[in-house]
Amino acid sequence: MKKALIILGCLLSMHESIAQQGLEGVYVEQFYCVSASEAKDESVVGALEDGMCTYRIYLDLEPGYRFQAAYGTDKHPLLIQSSGMFYNHPDVGNAQPNLIPARTLKNNTVLLDSWLSAGAAGETFLGIPRKYDQKGELVLQHGYFTNTTSETSLSFVESDGMYFRQPPFVPTFYQMDEVIKGLTSVTRTNTIEVANGAWACMGKGAVGADSLGTNMVLIGQLTTKGDLTYALNIMVGTPSGKSIKYVYNNPQDGELKLDFLRGKAEAFVSKKAKKKNKKRN
Repeated sequence: MKKALIILGCLLSMHESIAQQGLEGVYVEQFYCVSASEAKDESVVGALEDGMCTYRIYLDLEPGYRFQAAYGTDKHPLLIQSSGMFYNHPDVGNAQPNLIPARTLKNNTVLLDSWLSAGAAGETFLGIPRKYDQKGELVLQHGYFTNTTSETSLSFVESDGMYFRQPPFVPTFYQMDEVIKGLTSVTRTNTIEVANGAWACMGKGAVGADSLGTNMVLIGQLTTKGDLTYALNIMVGTPSGKSIKYVYNNPQDGELKLDFLRGKAEAFVSKKAKKKNKKRN
């Protein structure tokens, strides 16, 4: 552990104090919203509720740049929080998607489990925004994933947000044992707060499925019925082998502030609920 912390400290101390570049934005994708029929069998899907939505958090990187770490310090803790609880699959739920067996991803709602990532969306898959996905990799269980979202009208047969890559990039967690306990199959939380730790991709870092084009790197997936808010600090690697640290507020020496690292995804409201609200008004 001591050696790992020393390595992390070296990573976070390497930076390139240059003009803003490399990280162009944060893209929160509404990956899927659950229907009543999918949530009805609690013995199979656990604490899944009608109206829950799965959000994928992507970093929009310039071509050639790499995700190296998402981190928090006492000067600016990293925070991902919801007004509702996060959903964890009761059978194979895990804090990182690399440990969810590829053979299980097609089953019921395994694909909606909540986790943190360094690009991966499964044991042998990278995540890719569905609007950029060209085909469905998984043959999903009948009766599930029949909804469409505001992000895309494509079905999951046509686009499932999964890009085959074996092996995908693996996250390493530092000082986060207690934090990620809430993302396992047997516990729940609505808050990921990191004040002295990180999850990182060791080596050069992670790139997206289309590394020379859109270069979207998936760093987390959260399923919840509430609003989702985030405040992130991110370290990216440059094509020249340097590192740049970006924070959402209170930048320290060697850090640059980016306002878009703090944001919010509004809770999903179904068409049925919208109609009810109109009638009340």
